[in-house]
This record gives sequence, structure tokens and C-alpha cells, in this order.
Amino acid sequence: MKHIVIEKKEQCCACGACVSACARGAIQMKADEAGFMFPTVDEAQCVECGRCLDVCAFEQKGKGANGAPTVYAAVIRNKEVLAQSSSGGIFTALAEAVLEKGGTVFGAAWAEDFSLRHIAVQSEKDLCKLRGSKYVQSETGDTFRQVKELLKAGEYVCYSGTPCQIAGLKAYLGKEEEKLLTVDIICHGVPSLKMLHDDIDYVTGGNTAAVKDIRFRDKAYGWGVKGSLTTGEKKKKYHAGTSPYYFYFLKGEVYRASCYRCRFPAEGRQGDITLGDYWGIRGEVINKLNGAHPDRGISCVLVNNEKGKQWFENVQNGLVYTETTLAAVQKRNKQLVSASVPLPEHEALLGGYTKNGYAAFENGYKKHTKDHIVRGVKNMIPAGVKRKLNDLRR
Repeated sequence: MKHIVIEKKEQCCACGACVSACARGAIQMKADEAGFMFPTVDEAQCVECGRCLDVCAFEQKGKGANGAPTVYAAVIRNKEVLAQSSSGGIFTALAEAVLEKGGTVFGAAWAEDFSLRHIAVQSEKDLCKLRGSKYVQSETGDTFRQVKELLKAGEYVCYSGTPCQIAGLKAYLGKEEEKLLTVDIICHGVPSLKMLHDDIDYVTGGNTAAVKDIRFRDKAYGWGVKGSLTTGEKKKKYHAGTSPYYFYFLKGEVYRASCYRCRFPAEGRQGDITLGDYWGIRGEVINKLNGAHPDRGISCVLVNNEKGKQWFENVQNGLVYTETTLAAVQKRNKQLVSASVPLPEHEALLGGYTKNGYAAFENGYKKHTKDHIVRGVKNMIPAGVKRKLNDLRR
């Protein structure tokens, strides 16, 4: 059989490369019982060309992986962009540089129904759609094909996504493209969109239709893992103390199976540049950032190859930055070292969700009252005080 067959769920990351590669349109992504997307093949349409196998990110092991990075702590100088960004705003700086060359930027954006899809942006005013952390899997749709056409036309392109999405894009393109800048994020893993929609229904008391905005990271509450839901004119806190989904996401219990078998920490970064939060940043690094306020967000930036170096140099005038070490960043970004590990609750939680729906999340969540109280108390401690305490412990 010369077409893609997913025998085990951990063998598919749902990057969408196989769908894009099929000239016959014989492959579609369909959700399983838990809402995770997998490719299905219409054998009546399939001519068994094998192209879907050629581009499978799980078959293309080692391809596109980069070597040892140069690592920075960095913050964008534009205060307005910084306030709208989850961490230090570096993605916007890179995206603007591509747009200045008449290029196109791709990233994950909310649709009106709060599904998450990769879209193309060609103006600075639309970059706001791509900013911010979104703790759910994005559908790449036909964006890989769009990228290929733009590159064929000689245009610059920036594509941001998870490491597996970047690997899928590179496998689909089949060669290194000079005018393509790839930016991957430090990814823990992804729950399904179905889980998120069920959670929004739970948190809003069934008033999902009234939701106007979702932010997993809202800097109105400081730089951290605290978000908000906006319904009409009212904004409410959305975090691990109010949402079972958010709680289990941070615990690493509700990711798709492939996330626990992620090969990219071992094989190397897929993007030309990797972006993440510089969690646990210490005083000596902060002092080198010329007054950048750590409570407003600081990015760690991994420049993975020569192309990434050139693009980073291109945006440096708009940044406050200092070089640091990979080891320092890895301390609080374990996904740079190894894949997420499912805790004992994972199988029962996922099985319960498949069988009984969101009640499994609700019931499990109620058993963690102590965790919620401890987290709530910790959140009351100012971030600056936490940093000083951590520095004293070291």
C-alpha cells in the first residue's frame, strides 16, 4: 500500500503535509473521539503515488534539523507590541522585517468560531491576529501550498508554528528556500480543539456564543500563565484556577499522543529561529537588558543557523537583547531537552473524556483542590519578590 496509514496515534502530529501533497485531494483530516485530527485516505481517489509518505514529518527523520544555536534574551522596544505579546515580542519584529520586503507572514489565528487556523498576513495591522500564545493545535489547511506558490513567485515568506509543523512544511517543500524564514516555538504539546470548546462552555456556564476574545496569556495580570475570556464587555480571568482544560494543559495531561513521543528535542530545532519565554531569568541577565522590565515579558531566542542569524541581525536595532546560554534557557524550558511525559492521570483522563465527555475533566479537576489553593497563593506573590527569593536560593 503506497499511501499514508496511521496504525498508532503517536505516529501522527497532524502537521497536514500529507494533505497538501496529495494532488488528487484524496486525503482529509478528520477528528477522532477526543477531537484529535488524523489523515484519512479516500482509496477511490488515491492513485498510490506515495507522495504523502514522502512528506510525512514522522518519516523525514533528521531532515531540517539545525545545529547548536546562539542564544539570546531579548525584548522588543515597542512598548505597545510588547504589551500585546505573550513574552518579549520578538515574533512581531521578525514578521515586520519580512513585511517590509513585501513578504507574507503565516501564523496561527482564531477564527470567528474560535477554531484555530494558520492564515496569511500581508500588513502590519493584521499581525495582531498572530500574536499571543494559543494552547491548542492549529490546522495548517492549505497554507503549505500558499507558501510554495509565493516562493515560486520570488516573494519572501515567514512561517511560524510548532516544530512538527515546520518539519512538515520543509518536507513538503523538499528543498531549502532562501527567501523562507521559519520560526518554531518551544512547544509542550497540544490538546484538541474539541477539548477547548468544551472547556469554554464549562467556564462560561453554557454561554459560549457570547465569547468575543480568548487570551491564554493576558499581560493585564502580568507576564505569566494567566489569561482571560471576554464575553460582551465583561472580561473574566481564565487560568488553571478557573479552567480544568488550562489546569490539565499545564500539567501535561491532555496532549495528543505524538507529543509524548516528540522527536524534535533530540534531533534539533526545525526553525531558523526558535522563540519562547525566558522563564526563570536571573538578575545578572536582566541587568544586561538595559532597563527592560522582566514583569512585562522577556523572550529567549535561539538563532539556529546562518539564515536565522541574518534575520536576527536585521531586527536588532528594534530590540533590547543580550547573549546568554542554552543551558540557562533549558532549566525552565524542559521541552528543549526532552518530550513531555504523561503523568499517571493521563490515560484515565483521556479515556474518561472519550467515554463520558467533559465530565471527566470536571470530576478530575475537583480532586485537585489543594493544587488550586497553592497555585492561587503563589499567584498572589509579586513576580519581583519571587525572582529575589529564587536568586537567594541559588
